Amino acid sequence: METSLVVGLSAQMALRRNMEIIANNLANSSTAGFKREAPLFEELLVPVDNPQGGPSEVSFVRDWGVVRDMTAGPLEQTGGTLDIAIDGNGLLVVNTAAGERYTRDGHLKLDAQGKMVTSDGDPVLSDGGEIVIPPGESEIKIARDGTVSTRQGAAGKLRVVSFAANALSKEGKNLYSANAPATPATNARVMQGMIERSNVEPVVEMTKMIEVQRAYQHSTETLNATDEIIRRAVQRLGDVKV
Repeated sequence: METSLVVGLSAQMALRRNMEIIANNLANSSTAGFKREAPLFEELLVPVDNPQGGPSEVSFVRDWGVVRDMTAGPLEQTGGTLDIAIDGNGLLVVNTAAGERYTRDGHLKLDAQGKMVTSDGDPVLSDGGEIVIPPGESEIKIARDGTVSTRQGAAGKLRVVSFAANALSKEGKNLYSANAPATPATNARVMQGMIERSNVEPVVEMTKMIEVQRAYQHSTETLNATDEIIRRAVQRLGDVKV
């Protein structure tokens, strides 16, 4: 009986984790370059003693991790001079306090020093370092190969890199770190005046959320029923007169 309670609690913990991931997907459905995530669970078989004859196994749920869908989101034309989208498999290189990080979020701007930065103020990097736009320059062109130029000439070339599968780890601010070396993204194009939207489909995520809520409710009802059986059994044992 205790085993059934533990199994039920294991299922509820997995469902809660699933709900957290779905909620995060929905919260970032309008975040540029965001990639939807899904939980990865596995069955964990634990041997237990069976009083009715021989050992047996009980199936628990183990939270193995998160799977990230790196499928490209839809491209939206904004007309913004510093809005860029990467068409293909590639990421921008960003200089942060923790070192180089990577992102698909191409909603860029200029800081007070004229450096091209992300919406959070982190400089995006070129092959030669940070990209600085000359003061008073308003005509900025970004070519398909990432070359940034003004009327005064080239200001740099955006580094667009790619990684092997499963090399990226998610961090805050829509950034990724990598556990493998980057390679130039030869099949990627930089699209000026466009933004890559999140690949989250809100309707699909809402449907999954309803399914998880129903499964959690069913699990709760099962746990309550099991708890009631235990309570009645204990009560009857207490009523037995010796």
